[in-house]
Amino acid sequence: MTGVITPELHAWARESLRRIAAREAPVRDDTRRPRKLLVVHLDGVPRQLLDVAVRDGSMPFLGRLLASGEYAMDSAFWGSPASTPFFQAGLLYGLEHPNLPAYSWYDRELGRLVKMSIPRDALAIESRLVRSQRNGLLVGGGSAYLSLFRADAHRGLCMSGLVRFRDVARQVLKDLHGVRGPRRHGVGRNLGSILSDSWSAATDALAWGRSLGWDFRHEREFLYNRFFMITLAWRLAHTRVLIDMARGVPAIYLVYGNYDEVAHRRGPFSTQALRELMRVDEDLAELYALSRAREVPYDFYIVTDHGHVNSLPFERRQRRRLEAALLDGPVPPLSADVERGLLDGRSDAAPGRIRPVSERPEVVEAGNFAHVYLTREREPLEADELLQPRYRGVLARVLANPDIGIAVVRQGGGAVALVKGGVYGPDEIDRAPLSLEFSRPALADYLRELPRMPTAGDIVLYGDATAPASTVGFAWEFGSHGGLTRTEVNSIVLWPARGPVDCSGLGHVTQLHQRLSGAYLG
Repeated sequence: MTGVITPELHAWARESLRRIAAREAPVRDDTRRPRKLLVVHLDGVPRQLLDVAVRDGSMPFLGRLLASGEYAMDSAFWGSPASTPFFQAGLLYGLEHPNLPAYSWYDRELGRLVKMSIPRDALAIESRLVRSQRNGLLVGGGSAYLSLFRADAHRGLCMSGLVRFRDVARQVLKDLHGVRGPRRHGVGRNLGSILSDSWSAATDALAWGRSLGWDFRHEREFLYNRFFMITLAWRLAHTRVLIDMARGVPAIYLVYGNYDEVAHRRGPFSTQALRELMRVDEDLAELYALSRAREVPYDFYIVTDHGHVNSLPFERRQRRRLEAALLDGPVPPLSADVERGLLDGRSDAAPGRIRPVSERPEVVEAGNFAHVYLTREREPLEADELLQPRYRGVLARVLANPDIGIAVVRQGGGAVALVKGGVYGPDEIDRAPLSLEFSRPALADYLRELPRMPTAGDIVLYGDATAPASTVGFAWEFGSHGGLTRTEVNSIVLWPARGPVDCSGLGHVTQLHQRLSGAYLG
């Protein structure tokens, strides 16, 4: 630990343990696990940005930790899509195919739009995940903070749990009683910091809206999230983790979503987003210091779930929403090559599969990718069905739009990608005319995953690459993820070099779940 944390921080950690022990009883761990686990999830942070922050000193603690040789770091691919729900289902529950196509989508099973920032939706999806798995990573007395799902944790603050708001509020009030123990700064300084953050957020929102021609959409929601989720919930969750570590909770999962939230609204490489990384680095130092001050230290893991790219909103580029571009206006011709590729050797669309007429298609803008639902039925459309007259116009508009780089559709138990007038299966991606920004292995992986995601759209669209680490975005945001660029799918995992788990060479998030479960759950 020499050189990783300062003597002052080490002294603070030892004093915090003493204070917490005087107020909080230790946890009784009936599982008798020989090692304790802390997983910190940095939501949405690109690998390249972490590398720069370590080199230029923006994240000094993380730099010292890696330089010490005590910890190793490697890139990881978690599977497609590159989004938080998919990642957490794999990490916490070990589900390889959780049927989670985005952060928001039209759910064929529920028959409605869902969004993971809505507690009742998060709870509905969590209930589905629970039916599909054995034990979560946090079973047996663990804690989960600022996660979408609870994953059998005994306590925590999760999106799915906010459905029971009164219970959560009572628990928060109880938690506030104990936060004085590990707090490094006094109440006055913390209150001043909250007021300063709030004022800075308000002035930033005003300046941002003016720069976009007095367009303030999402700014009210952004301010709300910055105050309640970043400023308050983040501070409370961080403090509760310190207390949990002091009490000896066997497994803890903590999500830092502050960078991700700011990156969506201001861009992943903006000054505002980079500032959040610096704040996180200070918290990581506290967590590590308190962990190492314990008689039995925690094994400390840091993971990212996906990267972020600059997003150029489709609406600003074309002066219309994606839905209008796909559903309205003249129908361009559909190339014979595409038609032959979608028919896959057949002379015509398969007979006897005409769907009943449904309402207007649903277009879900999920970031720099989008899901197009041409039918509300629980069984998605196949590629040849898209050639029927009622769907053909939408498909033709998709392929003719210059801001759509990739379209993916199901075909005969698999899936194919439509790229610049060609049709490519997962084993043919190497010859597709893709921009260098896109990851060919990630696209091939998604083609294999889509048939296992029935609740994904009948057509899945990806914004075209416009510059390094930049794509067209379908949602009104300036930083996006969930797409197929190399920046988005290149994640990191950092682990104790002399610990019980080797986290190198991970090719799917369930592999991380299996290795951690084997070491910490027996």
